[in-house]
Amino acid sequence: MKFVADTMLGKLARWLRILGYDTIYDASFTFQKLVEMGNLSDFVFLTRRKFLPSGNEFSNAFYIPVEKFDDQLRFVVETFKLDIHKNLFTRCLRCNIEVQVVEKSKLKGKIPKQSFEGFDIFSECPNCHNVYWNGAHFTNTMKKLNRIFNN
Repeated sequence: MKFVADTMLGKLARWLRILGYDTIYDASFTFQKLVEMGNLSDFVFLTRRKFLPSGNEFSNAFYIPVEKFDDQLRFVVETFKLDIHKNLFTRCLRCNIEVQVVEKSKLKGKIPKQSFEGFDIFSECPNCHNVYWNGAHFTNTMKKLNRIFNN
């Protein structure tokens, strides 16, 4: 499942990426640009807009009827029957590219010393070179997912 998120759904887009789902989102894109991107592929266009601007042709628009983030994420996951565990932390949160496991030795001096010494498995985005590991962010994310989905 692939998504394009309207500019008012930035937090939802980030969390769909955390869950490993290809999600196009960029706050600088115009509404028209997002519609075009969604229509060029098999992406579902997620929006909170009740009334979509006339003149836009949507091949796969989906209205998110809930306002709070937790409810939005739960709604999308349940509606599209998304697996919240299978591809967790496999995409770059910045640029949406699939991250790749990288040898620890290649990261010396590029990440905080405490993280380098405390962890053995790291992933890196091949595009923006953002580095990820299972530190406090991972733990906090898992707690939030458990709270949202009552696991």
